[in-house]
Amino acid sequence: MDDVTDFPEQLVVPLAESRPYEEGRYRPPSLPAFGGLFPTHMYLHRGRVYDWCACGHTQTGPLCDGQCKWILTRCRPVTFNVSESGYFKICNCKMSANAPFCNGTHQHLFKWAYKNHRGFWGLNLLTVWWGTILYWQFTFYK
Repeated sequence: MDDVTDFPEQLVVPLAESRPYEEGRYRPPSLPAFGGLFPTHMYLHRGRVYDWCACGHTQTGPLCDGQCKWILTRCRPVTFNVSESGYFKICNCKMSANAPFCNGTHQHLFKWAYKNHRGFWGLNLLTVWWGTILYWQFTFYK
């Protein structure tokens, strides 16, 4: 269960929705908020139904607490259960091709962000910004 290397590598996939929209009111899901850099290890019980947060705005970790009802997002929770009780890696980056289970996509997120249209400048400017703040903080009274 700890090996997540046997899944195909896929960076961004459309997320399945377990709560459909009303007839004629469907809109494609919006991009989820980043929930964390590493997966959450959870003990899941056989036969119990879980709701995985696909929008990333939950306050209770990777499981949904209903925040998507009150905020402007088109993502819906994914309902799932497991066939065996045990520990599972639950995705927090919301980009897994095997959602809600982790497939290791979080290892490629910074590479993807660095290669996109503004990632190089965005990450480097953040580094310069925080470097300047730290420099000013430690040299202010000298």
